[in-house]
Amino acid sequence: MNILVIGCGTVGAQLAEAMCAMGHDVSVIDRNEESFELLDSTFRGMTITGNPIDQDFLRRAGIEGCDAVAAMTSNDNVNVMVSQIAKELFHVPKVLTRVHDPKRESIFASFGLHTICPTTLTVDTAVSSLLDRRELDYFAVDRSMLSLSTVAVTTDQQGETAASIRTRTGERPIAVYGLDRKLELADPGRVLMAGELLVLARPVNGVENA
Repeated sequence: MNILVIGCGTVGAQLAEAMCAMGHDVSVIDRNEESFELLDSTFRGMTITGNPIDQDFLRRAGIEGCDAVAAMTSNDNVNVMVSQIAKELFHVPKVLTRVHDPKRESIFASFGLHTICPTTLTVDTAVSSLLDRRELDYFAVDRSMLSLSTVAVTTDQQGETAASIRTRTGERPIAVYGLDRKLELADPGRVLMAGELLVLARPVNGVENA
C-alpha cells in the first residue's frame, strides 16, 4: 500500500514505522521538521514538511496516488479536515481519523469517517481488564492488550502454512475457519487454502498522546 500519515507525533511516528516495516510505501507529513526526529533511524519512508490542510501541498505530497491516509495529529479539527479532504476531494480509498474527544467521535463518524479514539480505546481496555471481559476485537491481560482480526486467505497465499504467515506479518494465526465451515486451532504446519479465514492475534502497544 501507498500510505500517507499526517502528523509525526508519538502515534504518527510509530504507525509510520510499523507500516514501513511491513513493506508498505509510507510518507509522513508534519508542520514541524523537528517532529521527524521521533522516527527511528531504520525508517525508510519519506518525510515532508508542510501544511496538511493545503490541497496543493497534499497534491505535491502525492495524495492522489495514495491507497490510504491516516490523520494522526494531536488536533481533532486538523484530523477531520484532512480526512474530509482526502475522502471527498481526492477519493482516497481508506481514510483513518484519530479523534481525541470521545464526545466528538460519533459526530465525526456520522460524516462517513473511519475514526479511532485513543481515549475510548484506553477506557474500553481498562473496563475489559477490570471486569475480565474479552471483546471481539481486543482483549486485555493485565497491562497488555491483544488485537484479534480475521483475514481471508488469498490465492497467492494458498499452499502456505500458518507458520509462514506468522513469520511474514508478525501476527500469530490462532484459528482457521475452513472451507468446510469448521473452526479449528491453527497448527503451525497447517496448509492454507484460498477462501479460508484466518483468525490473527497481535499484541498492541498502549496508545499515548503525541
